[in-house]
Amino acid sequence: MEVTRDYIAIASDVAASLRNLPSGHDFVVRVVQTADYPVESLTPQRRYNHFYAENTLSRRVLILVLQDDCLVAGLEAHEFTSLTFEVGASRIPQQAIAVNACIEKVDTSGELQSRMPLARMMVAGYVCSLQRYSKALDVESVGVHLFARAQPEYLFAKSQHNPGKHTLDDIGLVKWWQHTMQHALTYAMSNTSGSLLPVALESDGDKCISDTAVAYCVVPGADAHGAAVVLGNQSGFKIGANGTASPSVDWKWGLSHPAEAIAHNCVLQFPDDPITRLLAKSHTQSWTVAMLLEMLAVSEECGSGHRTAYFSAMLPIATTQLPGLPGCNVTADQGSLSFEDYDQVLVAIFDRDMDFSATDAAKTSSRRFTEFIDQKFDIPVVAVATNGPAIELNPPVVAPNTPPAVNDLSSMVRKKRKVTK
Repeated sequence: MEVTRDYIAIASDVAASLRNLPSGHDFVVRVVQTADYPVESLTPQRRYNHFYAENTLSRRVLILVLQDDCLVAGLEAHEFTSLTFEVGASRIPQQAIAVNACIEKVDTSGELQSRMPLARMMVAGYVCSLQRYSKALDVESVGVHLFARAQPEYLFAKSQHNPGKHTLDDIGLVKWWQHTMQHALTYAMSNTSGSLLPVALESDGDKCISDTAVAYCVVPGADAHGAAVVLGNQSGFKIGANGTASPSVDWKWGLSHPAEAIAHNCVLQFPDDPITRLLAKSHTQSWTVAMLLEMLAVSEECGSGHRTAYFSAMLPIATTQLPGLPGCNVTADQGSLSFEDYDQVLVAIFDRDMDFSATDAAKTSSRRFTEFIDQKFDIPVVAVATNGPAIELNPPVVAPNTPPAVNDLSSMVRKKRKVTK
């Protein structure tokens, strides 16, 4: 696994996605990432299997978007590349490479100058960048995973008090992520070199971009028929005989593993995740996937009145080299930070003096952070000017100005007879 990620390529893919936002806006994209470093397997219990071996490398990625030198959006992800060897019934060792990305945080500061889906397009650009890396490794698909849990702020301190920030509740966040994943996967499958192409693009008579990604969603404590209630009728979930929906994203309810499978053998255990903390307990060795979901529904993090969701998708990789799609660098991790330096970046952005509650404070905090990055690491940036169509907002529905109906009850009132003496 000599292929490495190019942070400039990630920034360029994100910038290409942002370019589709309504015209007249200028953004700067910064990407900070670590070099690859060895970590424990995402299915740690499988190390006790004598017929299975795995080497896993990980990197951390932080994407920041600025407008007029002010931080407006950010995304942090953890990427894992695993090389596995397994001896099956044929007694012939089988080698496989798997790429999985866990989106850990997405946040906005409330300082975006105009209403537009900036965070959604940032996620789409990042997911699209995963194709570049995965294609160079010659894998058929890349896994995109996330755990949706509502919090007032994830990256930008005190931004929950910014009047320009729209904070979502737990149900709103789950719905937002479902729509965002739908858009990101569709965008990535129809994108090449930053330009949207028809999904049915063909090369030499063979389709080179798959038109279907498989995505999974589960809300602990809700069943498949409650999906429409949780996510809304317009979510893309139309539960039928096979439980699938959408021609471009094949949505399925649940985790991406059979219900009867042993959870420790198949469920990926990402850092700082409720599933990982639950499976770390000694009495979970024999839990099936179905039992894991049952216990998640009553856990402190996913139960107790909370509405959280797990999203997982397998994004197909083009089977033919796409025109203009750059490959990954096959040299050393030039420009990537050490794990210790990356922690310094996080300390700087989570510093207690950072304040995004108002415009002046947000600009001061952004300037202090970017000066730290420039002076210590000198990481290049990618600028982008948007040129997309304007977003048409649905006008509010105004009730007709008609007088309210008045019930005339006079005919139902009996008049008391006058009594003459």
